[in-house]
Amino acid sequence: MRSLFAFALAVMATPALAQEAAPPVFTPSELPYPFSSAVQVGDVLYLSGDIGADETGRAVVPGGIEAETRAMFARIGKTLEAHGLGYADLFKCTVMLADMGEWPAFNAIYATYFEKGRYPTRSAMGVNGLALGARVEMECWAWNPQGTAKE
Repeated sequence: MRSLFAFALAVMATPALAQEAAPPVFTPSELPYPFSSAVQVGDVLYLSGDIGADETGRAVVPGGIEAETRAMFARIGKTLEAHGLGYADLFKCTVMLADMGEWPAFNAIYATYFEKGRYPTRSAMGVNGLALGARVEMECWAWNPQGTAKE
């Protein structure tokens, strides 16, 4: 273990092998709130939590968990597309539900956005209140290699 640690230190100290870290790149939100819709850090695109908001961002779409989940995924898809990505590039999602009893309905819709067997890792929790009274919110991380061809 000691030799592996020494090797890692040597690699990090070698200018020819170390990459200069690029500063984070912030994508402003189109909504009237103080946050970025996404931030690129290295090869990871961090997406802000999204809810099933309408086009104004001032209310959730009507129709309950199913309608909100579809609208939420549409908003996430729009953010991914703006960065040349799609749902297949997501590798981590955090789901917040106002009512864990709606978990099965959420899961039924969630599963349709990903190839079976290639689901992002996920955490989920019941929460006591989401923005605008939403039923669901999800934040995600996407693989977005910088400076290399995406495979």
